[in-house]
Amino acid sequence: MKLGIVVGHTNADKGAASPSLGQPEYTWNSDLAARIERLTSPVLRKTFFRDGGGIAGAYAASDGWGSDITVELHFNSAHSQDATGTGILYHAGSARGRKLAGLLFTRIDAALGLGAWPRGTGGVVTPFQASGQQMRGQGSLSAGRAAAPLIEPFFGSNPADCQKAAQAKDALARAILQAAEDFFA
Repeated sequence: MKLGIVVGHTNADKGAASPSLGQPEYTWNSDLAARIERLTSPVLRKTFFRDGGGIAGAYAASDGWGSDITVELHFNSAHSQDATGTGILYHAGSARGRKLAGLLFTRIDAALGLGAWPRGTGGVVTPFQASGQQMRGQGSLSAGRAAAPLIEPFFGSNPADCQKAAQAKDALARAILQAAEDFFA
């Protein structure tokens, strides 16, 4: 039972910057990954970064380690500060990815209580459902051997979402690990 954790973006391209958190995705999620690794669980965990080898390199390293499942960490952003919710993207052709995405949404929603994004989807979506195009996250979702959902637990552009995420960061880490435990149960 091995969980690969991929930190989205790179040190050079840190992803969306959150004014409310005072940091970009890469920095916030590097800390989140470290918190997941420190938790006690029968599930083995290892963090992989996209620095140097990009998406393909991170997932190749995760596959090489023997990950059974992989979760890529992100947070969402929008032009409007009102955008809110939790969304989990999965590869449309992966039943295992869909199962893990559902478990992740249930656990993360219990930790943060932000509801589903996009509204009306249940928070578990393919890249097309998330954005109307296949581009969003598709490279990550199909890069490795293991089922590999991409999480967008909150909107870094929404001050209220950020406040909840910051206050519940340890609970979010536990939720991600619990979803992995549920998957292997």
